[in-house]
Amino acid sequence: MTEENVSSNSGCESPSHTQHLCYIVSQGFHLSDEAEYQAMVQEPEFKCRHCGRVAKSENNLCKPVKL
Repeated sequence: MTEENVSSNSGCESPSHTQHLCYIVSQGFHLSDEAEYQAMVQEPEFKCRHCGRVAKSENNLCKPVKL
C-alpha cells in the first residue's frame, strides 16, 4: 500500500468518504479550518482500523471501532 493510499484511503468505498478524516486531512482541512477539525477529534470515541486516526464520531472514519 502506498503512502497516498494510507493517508487518504483511496480504497474506501463509502459514499461519505469525503467526510472521513483521512480524506479531509489529505485536502488540508486541518490547516484551513483548525477549530472544526479539533472539534472532530477532541474527546474521541472511535479509532479507525485502517489509518489509526481517532474521532468523536464514527462517521468520520473509514473503519471505525469503539474505543
